[in-house]
Amino acid sequence: MVEPKLDIERHIKYWQRCLKTLLPTQYTSTDSNRIMLGFFILSALDILGAGPDTFPEKQRKNIRDWVLKCQHPNGGFCGSPNHRFPDSYYVDVGHGKQQMDPASLPATFFAILSLSFVGSFEQIRRDDCLKWLKTLQRDDGSFGEIVTQDGVIEGGRDMRPCYLAAGVRWMLRGDTPLSEKEKGDDIDLEKMVDYIRSGQTYDGGISESFQHEPHAGYSCCAISALSIINRLPHSPSLSGTEPQGLTNIPETIRWLVSRQVGYTVEKGEDEEETKTPAPPVLQGVYENQPSAPTPSLQDEDSVGFNGRCNKKVDTCYAYWVTASLDILGQDKAQLLNTKASRRFLLEHTQHRIGGFGKAPGDPPDIYHSNLGLATLAIMKEPGLKPFDSALCVTKQQKEIIGRLREAALSG
Repeated sequence: MVEPKLDIERHIKYWQRCLKTLLPTQYTSTDSNRIMLGFFILSALDILGAGPDTFPEKQRKNIRDWVLKCQHPNGGFCGSPNHRFPDSYYVDVGHGKQQMDPASLPATFFAILSLSFVGSFEQIRRDDCLKWLKTLQRDDGSFGEIVTQDGVIEGGRDMRPCYLAAGVRWMLRGDTPLSEKEKGDDIDLEKMVDYIRSGQTYDGGISESFQHEPHAGYSCCAISALSIINRLPHSPSLSGTEPQGLTNIPETIRWLVSRQVGYTVEKGEDEEETKTPAPPVLQGVYENQPSAPTPSLQDEDSVGFNGRCNKKVDTCYAYWVTASLDILGQDKAQLLNTKASRRFLLEHTQHRIGGFGKAPGDPPDIYHSNLGLATLAIMKEPGLKPFDSALCVTKQQKEIIGRLREAALSG
């Protein structure tokens, strides 16, 4: 069987089109998350070895200025320049500083990452951002996404904001010991760890709480957050007195590995994109039924991943599962059928114009295209840079972020 190929040049052209031309009208509804789209584009080009370090300085400056336009005067970043009012709207006119269109935690995470590709951290309002970050944490240890003008924390209580908060804190503060004053402005890590621990379910996955269905995306965010704050067993700074962030790691690994699903194209199926693709044959989706047979995924030509039991395969879940196991230990990722997973991505969701679709037959989109590349980078695909699964950037870029942080702190 001929092994499929990652066409790097074609993917670079896809991402350059995303960067330099207008996106399709379907992206209009994501304007409030435009900073996130920008990060995915910059990061994908970096993975491919055609990142912003190869851009002309004028282009780097334009990107840097665009990101800084999203910075909120009270700390944090907004999702796009269209969601950031002029400075005159944020002044104190006797009733306290107004929030107006408030800063967003996801936007702040992606804005800082984006700046790391094109400049320094010196223009980030670091102290304001860290103080604002603390206001997003609830009493139960979870985080919201915004704080309204009335001081109400809004946003879901799942593991994604915990991950984003851990990432923002690491990029701006790092792991250095804190002074008493800094401790007062810091988030409560112990409460965050307790909240993450409370989300592990009976079968090992992680959800919003132990009462909810586990989800691969939530699981990866929780594991990534714990890795960033050094609360996993292999973390070098974890002492015997600190609680580990997961209650049952072997069950978490078992649950993640069980997200593999054999994918088979129906015989005679027409895969032309002008037609609705036939549903895949899902093998092993009834794994929790005692009477169901237990198939061997080692014999499958293509293996996709789902995010929950009995769901269809999806490109992004290849990342959430593979990254989670990579963080828990590189030997854990070897529990996956990576050869068949690679074949699924390259034969079934890699698109002829570059990028990856959500599912077989789908057109490429920025989100799934980035995570498809990241998955292959974790699998050590030739031609792609080594990848840091916790921070969702290349290992080279993580080192750059550390240097930018230290330069800003010493400046």
